[in-house]
Amino acid sequence: MRIVRKNESTSLTGKRVYIGIDVHKESWQVTVRAEGEEIFNGRIPGQYPSLKRLLDRYQGSRMKVAYEAGPFGFWLSDKLSEDNIEVMVVPPSLIPIESGNRVKTDQRDSRKLAKLLESDMLKRVYVLTPEEREHRDLLRTRRQIVDHRKDVARQIKSKLLFYGIVPPFPTTHYWSLRYIEWLKALRFDTDYLKESFHLLIDLYEYLTRQIARINRKVVLLCRDKKYRDKITLLCTAPGIGRLTAIEILVELQDISRFKRAEELASYIGLTPSEYSTGEKTRQGRITRCGNKRVRTYLVESTWMLITKDPVIRLKYLKLKAARGGKRATIAIARKFLIMIRRMLLDNVPYRMAA
Repeated sequence: MRIVRKNESTSLTGKRVYIGIDVHKESWQVTVRAEGEEIFNGRIPGQYPSLKRLLDRYQGSRMKVAYEAGPFGFWLSDKLSEDNIEVMVVPPSLIPIESGNRVKTDQRDSRKLAKLLESDMLKRVYVLTPEEREHRDLLRTRRQIVDHRKDVARQIKSKLLFYGIVPPFPTTHYWSLRYIEWLKALRFDTDYLKESFHLLIDLYEYLTRQIARINRKVVLLCRDKKYRDKITLLCTAPGIGRLTAIEILVELQDISRFKRAEELASYIGLTPSEYSTGEKTRQGRITRCGNKRVRTYLVESTWMLITKDPVIRLKYLKLKAARGGKRATIAIARKFLIMIRRMLLDNVPYRMAA
């Protein structure tokens, strides 16, 4: 641990102290700055009590802490807030980068956070409440289980293809009970093949039961007064059902935090990238930075919107002729997102254009 201290007689009482933390599983690198100078830089165990003992040295000062958003979530932010310490959770993608700097260490990262925090050059992520995180995790867990079942279904179909087994009837995207029963009735020459095949079928059925279980919880969440009226409102828009509505709501939460429609589009990743120099301006694909889940739900719903709203369909066809199908779909999805924002802010249902 390397410590750089100011004169011990210098008091920090009432003064601003800026703390940057590079968070890792086993240990945290911490840098403390005050009055334009570094007063501490060292590694501590990756536990809150260790950090609290360090912060207690600066009691009486006005501390402000910053750390990067990541797999450790917001529990550290909760702990600091409980102790009345101002905290900023920073999106890694929006931290300024020094051009040409190829050296990256924990020590440098924590120093950088502390310096940028002191210079007021950091942006913060929106920290959900513990209740909002639980709601969001429920829907994300459901999506993970659904995706897992899709993977298992692909593995089963691959085995059928590998061994030249063709179903006696056409199958759809969603597997029927009839199809499952046919799979279970298949006979194989060896016990090894039978075991490997039926283990996958058992896993598919287990995941199906888990999806039914979590769906019951999702239904209860949809009835919660926090979401009930908003779900009803969103369901007036073509392409949005109750499941899509609750998925969008738990991901966005307080829609009023986006002061402008462009901020929401940027958060979802529906803003086109741009390169400008001199008199030349070139726009490229969407940034894809931001909440991928909402972007996916929105694009899926946009296809239904295009078929149901004639005015939107006309705009889509014009854009498709000029810019291609993919760009047209993204442009309509962005427009749809702005319409959803306005619906939630003004508490008005979707209206088909005349």
